Amino acid sequence: MKYAEIISAEEWDNFVAKRRNEKFHEVSDKNRKRASKPAYPYKKGRTGYARLQQRILAEEKSDATSLPEHVLWKAARVGKDGAVVEAVQSVYDECETLSQILPSTEVQDCRSLLSRVLNVPEYSGHVRGKGFGVTPSSFYKKSKTKNPTNKEVMETLAELRAQVLELQKENARYREERRDSEAKDTSDRASINCQPKFPEVIIYVIMKLK
Repeated sequence: MKYAEIISAEEWDNFVAKRRNEKFHEVSDKNRKRASKPAYPYKKGRTGYARLQQRILAEEKSDATSLPEHVLWKAARVGKDGAVVEAVQSVYDECETLSQILPSTEVQDCRSLLSRVLNVPEYSGHVRGKGFGVTPSSFYKKSKTKNPTNKEVMETLAELRAQVLELQKENARYREERRDSEAKDTSDRASINCQPKFPEVIIYVIMKLK
């Protein structure tokens, strides 16, 4: 009755039914056990990933809007003394190495870089190491490409064929002009070489007169 103004009786009944469901209790118990002994414990108390990221960016005076997930994941596991356990550092180092090997498109394919190194499935609905509210579709923004239709493909091929034919014609014209130019140069040189020099003509005439 305390929340009657903001919660309807139907909403309350649905909530109670969900909490009494056997499947819900199985999932809840599984998550509780997993959270009780985490392999890489979170060490920032009630500070979530979003606030931690904002604080780091502000301290670094960075123009970036976000940090790589493995960088934020490591920062969330640094104790008050600034120490980083070997297991956390090892995961971070592997992420750094993998990020240099894989292209960015492949890094963002299916699983995040961090999930690959941890060898765990990606969370459904949010990105590992980014906190609540960050979904894969918003974090990994991929440009949507539309497959061309058969008609568009044929039109493109026709345009390419026309361009190839035009290039072939231009090449043939260039070769023909080059042949004509070379033939003309050869003819001119031959004509020049065949003409005797003027003093030689005079000497030849004098010898004949003798």
